[in-house]
Amino acid sequence: MSANLKRGCGILLIASVVLLSILALLPDADADHDAGYISSELTIQENVDGSVTSTNYVNPDGVITDAIDMGYATVCRMRDDNGRVVEERYLDANGYPVARYGNYYGLSYEYDETNTVITYLDAEDNPIIRSDGYSTIVRMQVDGRASDDFYYDLNGQQVQCSGGYYGLHREFNAEGQNTSLTFLDKDGHAICTSFGYASKIYQRDRNETVVGEQYFDTEGNPVRSLLGQYGELYQRNEQGYISQITYLDADGNPAPTNAGYTILKCTYHRDGTADTDMYFDANGNPKALSKGQYGIKRSGKVNLLLDRNGNVMPCVDNLLNGFPCMVVVFGCVVCLLMIVLPKSLSVVLTMVYVAFILYETLMFREPGDARTNFVLFSYAGKFLKEQSVRVGVINNIWLFIPLGTGLYRWFQKRWVLLVPFVMSVTIETTQYVTGLGIAELDDVFGNTMGGWIGVLVAWTWLSRKMSVKNRA
Repeated sequence: MSANLKRGCGILLIASVVLLSILALLPDADADHDAGYISSELTIQENVDGSVTSTNYVNPDGVITDAIDMGYATVCRMRDDNGRVVEERYLDANGYPVARYGNYYGLSYEYDETNTVITYLDAEDNPIIRSDGYSTIVRMQVDGRASDDFYYDLNGQQVQCSGGYYGLHREFNAEGQNTSLTFLDKDGHAICTSFGYASKIYQRDRNETVVGEQYFDTEGNPVRSLLGQYGELYQRNEQGYISQITYLDADGNPAPTNAGYTILKCTYHRDGTADTDMYFDANGNPKALSKGQYGIKRSGKVNLLLDRNGNVMPCVDNLLNGFPCMVVVFGCVVCLLMIVLPKSLSVVLTMVYVAFILYETLMFREPGDARTNFVLFSYAGKFLKEQSVRVGVINNIWLFIPLGTGLYRWFQKRWVLLVPFVMSVTIETTQYVTGLGIAELDDVFGNTMGGWIGVLVAWTWLSRKMSVKNRA
């Protein structure tokens, strides 16, 4: 292959990467979480047609209307001859199937003497795998209460949920209140989950509302959860959503989390989706976290950092999060500088950029438990569906593209292809050892690919520059 053809292929590949990255980062259509009626503002109307009962939310004009906090306008329940619900479907105001929580469109129920089998359904009444990893719950009933749940896949095989457990067991007091939850392995024994605990015990107020919980290991000893807390206390708003969380130590006293805050105050949109989180110490004073943020605001599928007054901070993270395509613009500008600046300045810029990578991946992350994800392309099924996943994948690639460009401009040797891989493995290993993130094989793949693309950028530019020089 001629040098000109190689350069042409390189330019085409680089242009394709830029274009595809921009297309992948285009935002999803924003949902208005505050427009419409919530369920408490609507009346309930029931219609019975044989074995099917339709429960509708109706607005003051008598029109069937979506309850934005429930996610549907109508729920249709089909009953058997014993009056038990055997299927449940959710419909919007126009009578079309709608996904509850963006996940499932309905439920089917089967019964025997001791168990209820609950299966999640798609829009065509077919069993579906939920995001937690299971399709079916087999629920054991004791004295009319849901005692044990075990989870199964589409083939009827026991399956591990995303939290690392296969089932759960509930305990009840004399008043019938659920007082504790214990997570189980395949054989029904208590197991420590990825949350850090095996069981949690609930605290309730005089209205029977859960106002706190404490965490324990398989032996019944207090144990820390992911943020370093041994328990939590809750305050709720008028809609029943948790508006404040106070984190506790092993003795039940307020104590700072691994991130440094003791109290988390939350606000919500009208439909119940989370809006803002703000951080405070035990005395209620605003608390700054690692990047100087006092809170976060969820804007679409991204989080924006907030100052102590709850305003969006003017910072690089917010620019990149709020405008994902800026990652591509920023990467292109840095790559251009690395290849057009004098070599000595390019070397300095490369060293500064290495520090920037460490800043983004290690230096200012809150510590937690060591976690790993060694499944390659684990986000493949969500890449086209969720912008947040696309942003994460593209960011991993573009983070290392300028690095590859700078390294090749500096050394102009093939061995620099190994550097992005080695550096990424080192970062992921450090994240695992220190608990400063999740060590993921996908990150190594994306970082390495980005580094190689950056090498290609520098090689293409330098090769073209040399060709022009030789012709002159």
